[in-house]
Amino acid sequence: MTAMTVRHAVLVRTLLILIAITAAFNFGVSSSRATSGSSDKNADNQKKDRSSKKDAPDEKGQPVLWRQPENIESLDLFYGPGGAEKAPDLSAKFTYERRDTNGTQKKIIVKDDKGGEWTVKYGPEARPETAATRIVWAMGYHADEDYFVKTVQIEGVRDPAIDVRFKRRHDGYKDVGRWSWESNPFIGTRELAGLKVLMLVLNNWDLKTSNNKILKPSKKEGGDSNERIYYVGDLGATFGKTGSLARELHVPNDPPAGSKDRPDQYARQTFVSGSSDGFVKFHYKGKDQSTVKGISADNARWMGNMLAQLSDKQLSDAFRAAGYDDSEISTLISAMRERIAELQNIR
Repeated sequence: MTAMTVRHAVLVRTLLILIAITAAFNFGVSSSRATSGSSDKNADNQKKDRSSKKDAPDEKGQPVLWRQPENIESLDLFYGPGGAEKAPDLSAKFTYERRDTNGTQKKIIVKDDKGGEWTVKYGPEARPETAATRIVWAMGYHADEDYFVKTVQIEGVRDPAIDVRFKRRHDGYKDVGRWSWESNPFIGTRELAGLKVLMLVLNNWDLKTSNNKILKPSKKEGGDSNERIYYVGDLGATFGKTGSLARELHVPNDPPAGSKDRPDQYARQTFVSGSSDGFVKFHYKGKDQSTVKGISADNARWMGNMLAQLSDKQLSDAFRAAGYDDSEISTLISAMRERIAELQNIR
């Protein structure tokens, strides 16, 4: 037997061994799945049941999505929906309470020395979310009371918190469920279409149901407890671009569908691709793209005309309150003005 024949025989034998090992492994995995499949399925079903019960909308009460804003030109976009009186007092003492494990960004719960509680969000969503809440609120939609904080020391945390978003907790509302873009009491209304357009103006690429909240106002805080407030509760994935290579390649585990807090990318991206038969085609590459299809030109113009009532100073205040510098503010305002003009000129 030649040396080449011996090497060939060894190679064949090795391949046969590997095939046998692979077959045995697959058989074991298949057997394991067969025996555990029922319990795994039951566990998944139980998990879904718990999730659906938690997120099921509260059907009781009067649904509210939008209110006519009073005198848009006079609104204070520096302090936003909470106003100056509800802003965190940075001379106060803040104490760490616990981690908030919801969402993808690092968040902690802190308490001030007056008993107020805040959710502190770290990372790239802090600035854009603070600015976005002010613009959404100015257009007549509910928004969280968010404040950007450049730096603050929190007892129980070693390092200072830098460039974070403070959101007031227990602000007179109770979270009572979630709502979806496809199924809600406002289907076919101008106000729902306007909210979608607003999300597109901000380049919010994270239009998923888990970000859409329903709130019940507290009667003790002077609210109408019969109302159910529908709003977008997470606006951090804004003021960047929509679309990502990971989404195009269908990378698993729900990768980001765009960038956050990138004024340069926000300004460069196309906004409106065109219009036909009375409907607008937007250049949106984020999640749930079907959500923003079928928006009429009339509804797009309505939101454009609403946004046009904001002055450059108001927009500057919104971005300045969120920690943007002068160059970034100029870029963002210019890009927003272009988008607003596109909406107004749609035919």
